[in-house]
Amino acid sequence: MERETMEYDVVIVGAGPSGLSAAIQLKQLAAEHEQDVTVCVIEKGSEVGLSLIHI
Repeated sequence: MERETMEYDVVIVGAGPSGLSAAIQLKQLAAEHEQDVTVCVIEKGSEVGLSLIHI
């Protein structure tokens, strides 16, 4: 059985406030330096940023 693979420059585990902030900052910094950076954010919950609602 063959697995599908995906390649990213950066993988962030957790789509809470810190993970989302890190992803945004990385993309903004890359754009400022005219670089293309692929970022993947992985979240185990059913919704992105769900921990913000529970605070």
